[in-house]
Amino acid sequence: MNFAFGGTGVFDTFINAPNMATQIDFFQQLLEEKVYTKQDLNSSIVLVSLAGNDYTTYIQRNGNFQVSLVNYFLF
Repeated sequence: MNFAFGGTGVFDTFINAPNMATQIDFFQQLLEEKVYTKQDLNSSIVLVSLAGNDYTTYIQRNGNFQVSLVNYFLF
């Protein structure tokens, strides 16, 4: 099962699609609905992949990369 949406990020980006928190919520809903058995989950792996969309969005909204990136990590 893939919950990824292209162009999205951990935080809200300029792409109008669910961020990572919402994608995880989609997975949680399936777990609550018991779509998967325990055996399904025990034989599964999870891949969480991060890319540059969060950085790009932050820089576009806040300006200078070198100065702003330090502030980005302080959240």
